[in-house]
Amino acid sequence: QHQCMPKTIGKRQWERVEKQWPRVDTSRRCNTTNLQPATRGSLGLDLAAAIDVTLMTSRPHKIPTNVKGPVIIGEKLLGALLLGRSSASMLGLFVLPGIIDADYTGEIMIMAYTPFPPIMISKGQKIAQLIPLEQITKDMSPLLKEQREDKGFGSSGNLTLLTINLNDRPKRKVEVEYQGQKRSFVGLLDTGADSSIISPDCWPKHWPLQPSTITVTGVGGLTLASCTPPLKVKIDEKIITATFSVVTLPPTVSCLIGRDILAQIGVIL
Repeated sequence: QHQCMPKTIGKRQWERVEKQWPRVDTSRRCNTTNLQPATRGSLGLDLAAAIDVTLMTSRPHKIPTNVKGPVIIGEKLLGALLLGRSSASMLGLFVLPGIIDADYTGEIMIMAYTPFPPIMISKGQKIAQLIPLEQITKDMSPLLKEQREDKGFGSSGNLTLLTINLNDRPKRKVEVEYQGQKRSFVGLLDTGADSSIISPDCWPKHWPLQPSTITVTGVGGLTLASCTPPLKVKIDEKIITATFSVVTLPPTVSCLIGRDILAQIGVIL
């Protein structure tokens, strides 16, 4: 025998009240009133990473905190200065300073980087702090009438990046030799590259490659490179022994000569 549904179907009367707001206790993010100073003498409020993060490059990374603005202390809206913690800096993690406006209502994010990648940040690890600041500019006329609200990381406007045309970079004939076999390339000299690179399109298919843990970081991100065996390299009548990483390069570049080779042959750009 099937159990029948009750005759009265739908919402209860109290559920039909207009303007039912979401319950506060089900919010995915907490606000700054839940933050507490570490001691009575602490000037800042500690911020922790909301997720596990691994920084694989030295580029700045945006780390969520699960904390929403604005900073509220004693029912008063405040701004804040976001700074790093000395304990995190000692571990090689550096936080870029930031300003949290008094009218910002979005999630507070931490901009951090490390010059020694990779580095892992665990969920709940305290890596930054908020220093509350009173807004002394509130009586001044603002340039814009709208509130900051949840809009962040965009107030600087468009950014123009100046780059050097690859065709204007110095080039040299590069001759590489492996077990008596020789190949010649036109190499692009670049002091901004730590290691020298050969494009896989130019690497002879019958020459061996070795697996490597070396990573090459560029505009496209981080790439795990293959490595050549030791090669005799001839540039400007100077001969040295060096290895290359084999990574895809721009179509117009077959070979990139980095600081590892330039330093050995004494080339100064």
